Amino acid sequence: MMETNFRLCAYTSSPLEIEIIGLFCQLQYKFPNMVIGTITRESVHSALKSGITAHQIITFLRSHVHPNMLANSPVIPPTVTDQVYLWEQERNRLSFTEGFLYNQFLTQNDFELVRQYAEDLGVLLWSNGASRSMVVSKGGHEEVRRFWKRNKQN
Repeated sequence: MMETNFRLCAYTSSPLEIEIIGLFCQLQYKFPNMVIGTITRESVHSALKSGITAHQIITFLRSHVHPNMLANSPVIPPTVTDQVYLWEQERNRLSFTEGFLYNQFLTQNDFELVRQYAEDLGVLLWSNGASRSMVVSKGGHEEVRRFWKRNKQN
């Protein structure tokens, strides 16, 4: 049974099911035919790091719901499903990419020339024309640097 306060009461004696529940739930009590735990932000993040998705967690909970909970619609409280999905989105909102910053262009024309070259190569990660700054990927740095040196001397 899944409660709105994220407490999970699982009526099972199966070691496999208990281990699966332990992947995304902080287990607090184990009895011969029942385990009690809490789904926490940390336990969900741990599961996500292991490659388990929020959808898989919710699907597992729905497929192993207590028969008494089938009378409820939805069978898993929306606060729980929404929060598990939010915790997954929270983890996926930032991505880090190594790159090189170019920001010492003397003219706007120089900046646009190098920015266009980097964009054509597909190595431009970010640019800001107002500050004449751009970031190119680590893999494209040498090529863009050579292009800039060639065209800077002309």
